[in-house]
Amino acid sequence: MRYNTRKNRIISLLLGTCLLHCLTGCNTSTATYENFVPDVSAESSIEPVGSTLNNESYEGEEATKEDAIETYSSADGLCTIEKKPSYYEVYLDYTGGDYGAVGRAYAETILKTDFKFGEIMEPYLYENINMAFPSINGDYSPVQDRIDDLIVNIPEDYKEELFGFAETLSQGETGFTEDGKVSYEEALLVSMVPDTLRGTSCNALSVWGEKTETGEKITSRTLEWTLGSENQMCLAHAVTHFKMPEDRNSYMTFSVLGMLDVLTIINDDGVMAGILDVGTGFDYYSEGKKCYTYELRYAVEHMSEARSVGEYMVGESKNFTYSHNIIITDKSDAFVAEDWVDDPEKVLEKYASTGEVDEDDMGFSILRDADTPLMDGITWDNPDSLCVVNTFMTKDNIDNFTCVGNNFVRFTKFNTWVGEKEKLSLADVKGIVTRESTERIGRFQKLYSENVYQTIIYDYSTGNIDVVFTGTEGVEDHPAFVRVEE
Repeated sequence: MRYNTRKNRIISLLLGTCLLHCLTGCNTSTATYENFVPDVSAESSIEPVGSTLNNESYEGEEATKEDAIETYSSADGLCTIEKKPSYYEVYLDYTGGDYGAVGRAYAETILKTDFKFGEIMEPYLYENINMAFPSINGDYSPVQDRIDDLIVNIPEDYKEELFGFAETLSQGETGFTEDGKVSYEEALLVSMVPDTLRGTSCNALSVWGEKTETGEKITSRTLEWTLGSENQMCLAHAVTHFKMPEDRNSYMTFSVLGMLDVLTIINDDGVMAGILDVGTGFDYYSEGKKCYTYELRYAVEHMSEARSVGEYMVGESKNFTYSHNIIITDKSDAFVAEDWVDDPEKVLEKYASTGEVDEDDMGFSILRDADTPLMDGITWDNPDSLCVVNTFMTKDNIDNFTCVGNNFVRFTKFNTWVGEKEKLSLADVKGIVTRESTERIGRFQKLYSENVYQTIIYDYSTGNIDVVFTGTEGVEDHPAFVRVEE
């Protein structure tokens, strides 16, 4: 919000002024470190800045392919799950049954695996619920209200799929009770988290043309997610293949076992999309709203170009609950759908008595590309590339870039590191998005943060998809990439 931006800028200016006085004394007008002598004794807490980077190259380092350890299938053959060392590979066949049947088959097959769904997923859900509702105190009716409001507007096929999945997985359990068993309501919520409880930070980068060695596009998308109090979510990585009838696109998603909405998706026409949360600070409304994660799935399932998907999502944006960005690329184009969802009438009505917000503080939805003018004060110095963090960037859109340090720092790092080489290879892109060291990882604002759950990189020149699946040991330096087949 611009009124918050102005306040933060004033505070920043005041703090900056104090800092200059501390460094320079009262008699100089220019900041200088001329008389500053750092304490480098054994007791000093000062550390070299360079120690936060890990510059080990991926050049010549091929991603590995993983073989299945165990294979599980539903009785009707509509679902097969392969357990691999780093993730579960899920195959759902919509050519052999309707969406409801596939949902039931998916849940049936999960129950056959050694994955302890209740023990792993239920704590994750309640951690997210408690973050969204710090004062919930055992009354889960606000969560149920959001589910009830949103589920009626999920596309009918997906709704039947979700109902079939939840009914089969829950095995008669109902209600919200933290007991290690997944209830019907909890099973529904697993596939609605970004729309009901919100996600976390993410980043994305796409480079092409004169910026890549091959001239073809490379798109990277890092998902930062709640790993769980004991990193238990790192046991739940899943790549899910959706085999569709001929009148629809088949596709694959990268997310969590049992999750049917979309975090990251690639269809068989090469359209790749990934969601990134954008906080605006305004109130949440779910009544009459839609799940943007299911609308994105619908768009990628039915559309074959990045532009069509982006225009659809922008057109639907006022029907969504949380504002967000979506990186959307295909072989020819790269876009960011900046989807601002807040209702101007409700915002203005709420703040009318304070005078803090006026019509100029309203945002808007737009399909941004590399040529879209950016906000004043934002500089991107790299043609043939597009960068996304958790903020809108289009000129005159709502501003949570200049007043949110994490967005500013990450965008600036991208701008600098992408510009270090004239042309980037796949190895270079891998190096950029994993460049920072895990040492003191929680003390700095990083692209490669302690919450990185998955990094998916799609090389359009080869069709290769390389993924980092963070393990239960947490984020590691120079992580290994796994090659995933389409």
